[in-house]
Amino acid sequence: MRTSGFTLVELVVTIAIAAIIAVVAAPRFFQASTFDSRGFYDKSAAVVRLAQKSAIAWRREVHVCVSTSQVTAGTAAGCGTPLTYPVSGAPATETAPNGVTLSPVAFSFDGLGRPSAAVTIVFNSSIAGDPARQIGVAAETGYVTAN
Repeated sequence: MRTSGFTLVELVVTIAIAAIIAVVAAPRFFQASTFDSRGFYDKSAAVVRLAQKSAIAWRREVHVCVSTSQVTAGTAAGCGTPLTYPVSGAPATETAPNGVTLSPVAFSFDGLGRPSAAVTIVFNSSIAGDPARQIGVAAETGYVTAN
C-alpha cells in the first residue's frame, strides 16, 4: 500500500518561505502611519473635488483653504463656513495625521468650476517609506489631479 504526503524537505522549505514572507511583510502591516498618510491624501483630493463640484452645482464661488495641517472647503473666504459631505453631513475638513504637513495655500472655484489660479498642494511627510505627494488644480479647467 502506498501512502501520499509531504517529505521532510518539502515541509522545511515551505516553512522557511513562510517565515521569510512574514519577516518582510509583517512590519508593513504594523506601521499604520503610511496608511493614514495615504488616506489623508485621498480624502484631501476628495475635499478639493467636492469644492469644485459644489461651485458648479450652486453657480457660485466656493473656497478651498489649506493650512499646514488641514484642508477645508467652504462657502466664504477663509473657509469659515465649511461645506458638508452630502451623505454623512460632516464638515468637509480633513486633518493631517502625525508626520504629514502641507504647503499652505488658499484659492477658490468660480461658478463654472475654474480655480482662481493654478494650484499645487504639496504633502510633506516625515514618515519612513512614505512618498512625496501632490494635488494639482489646472488653471483654466479646474481639473484636479492626484498623483
